[in-house]
Amino acid sequence: MANVMVVEDSPDARLLLRDLLEGLHHTVTEANDGLEAVKMSLTNRPDLIVLDLMMPTASGDSALQFMRGTPELADIPVLVVSAHPDVAWIAKQHGADAWVSKPITIKELSQKVEAVLASKRKP
Repeated sequence: MANVMVVEDSPDARLLLRDLLEGLHHTVTEANDGLEAVKMSLTNRPDLIVLDLMMPTASGDSALQFMRGTPELADIPVLVVSAHPDVAWIAKQHGADAWVSKPITIKELSQKVEAVLASKRKP
């Protein structure tokens, strides 16, 4: 299916997202924060980034803003998954393709992931 990068500082949340995405037959790589995600994306270009907002070192919104301003990364689809109370506004402001508020459901995550991937496959 797709190569999906999960960017999440909580090991438990990262494992949950990994399990859900692998259950949907995606290959998953992991990053602990936004800085690691940017570095990894430059060398191992994912088909989709699932990005938390609230992380140390480099927050998700900072990483997303940097990616959207970097030609090599600007077109990678990003799905923001966060408990931040302003997740929708932040995701829109920084150019995310979609967002989901935590706590998530398998159905909601599956629908958002497939919708974002499908929209990027169209010519």
